[in-house]
Amino acid sequence: MKTINFKLQRMSGEEDLALSYDELLVIGYAGRNMEKTMEHIKELEEQLGVPAPKKIPTIFECSHELLTQEKDIKFVGSKTSGEVEYVIVLYNDNIYIGLGSDHTDRELESVSVPKAKQVCPKPISKELWDYNDLKDHWDSIKLISYQTINGVEEVYQDGTLADILPVEKILEELKERVGDIKNSIIYSGTVPLLKGFAYGDNFRCMMVDEVLNRTIALDYNVQVISEEER
Repeated sequence: MKTINFKLQRMSGEEDLALSYDELLVIGYAGRNMEKTMEHIKELEEQLGVPAPKKIPTIFECSHELLTQEKDIKFVGSKTSGEVEYVIVLYNDNIYIGLGSDHTDRELESVSVPKAKQVCPKPISKELWDYNDLKDHWDSIKLISYQTINGVEEVYQDGTLADILPVEKILEELKERVGDIKNSIIYSGTVPLLKGFAYGDNFRCMMVDEVLNRTIALDYNVQVISEEER
């Protein structure tokens, strides 16, 4: 069991939350539009050689140690990239929502998707929202990400939570295939890329709730570790 600290932002105010969690899980191929999801699977297979999954959505277990709130994060290899995702945080029978990036090694992905997920740290926001505050306008909440490449920041993803399977569906899949889970952190799957994979030195993303006029932001630098011995 690991512990991580958050600021829980409720409509009534903010409070500190030190959360101990048992599982870190990453959901893949979680698009709500099945036709587009299948197109994405085919695209990955043809362009990157990523094998098609046996079942969708996919569920990957990751090491506790991968979860991070650091600003500067080191990765092996130059072809790793982030993906903006909402994050389900289960704690003491409550559901909270955070923002995360399922940073993944794209070269290793063609060999083994589980290994590609496992070798990269998983950035997560320092803020959480109470899911009960979001239910009635869930699909309208925006997910946007940016990559900085050669000093120029470009929009990388631009979608809404309507693009991804909802909380209840993800938890239903987990209960059926993993069992009852408590005190877990679950990355939801992502929204479509605008122009295909890109590899920058900074990844910035936001979850924007225009109904309640608030935003959770996540921003980290991608530092490439040399693969050569010193």
